[in-house]
Amino acid sequence: MTTEDFPAAVMLTAEFAEESLAEYGVYLEQEKLQQTFDAVLGTSFVAVVDGQVVGMLLGQIITDICSSRPTYQEIVWFVTKKYRKYGLRLLEHTEQWCKEQNIGRIMMSVMHNSKTDKLFSLYEKLGFRAQETKFVKELD
Repeated sequence: MTTEDFPAAVMLTAEFAEESLAEYGVYLEQEKLQQTFDAVLGTSFVAVVDGQVVGMLLGQIITDICSSRPTYQEIVWFVTKKYRKYGLRLLEHTEQWCKEQNIGRIMMSVMHNSKTDKLFSLYEKLGFRAQETKFVKELD
């Protein structure tokens, strides 16, 4: 991902928010979105088809108490509906990059409103295993 990809990534993020976040009452803040893009620029990837950004996998490298090596933590993995078949290529590219960087683990998240069983099955087929479920509480 490059800074030139930011406008397209913003559009994809808006589509992701509408498809996956809106029912939770979660809305993206443009200022925070720009800060996130800036922070993950070197560790995020886009899928480009015919010169158009159609997907993205935003992630960051973290220290995980379960591994002595760094962990790649996905923040958003989203491909627009028409191009979903490119999502696996995006994940495979990210995994290869992680191996080259000596990153020991990849942590992916699943929204509970997004065909959860299908995604669990896909992740398991790709060699992932379920480790934890996150619960979120908004504080006033």
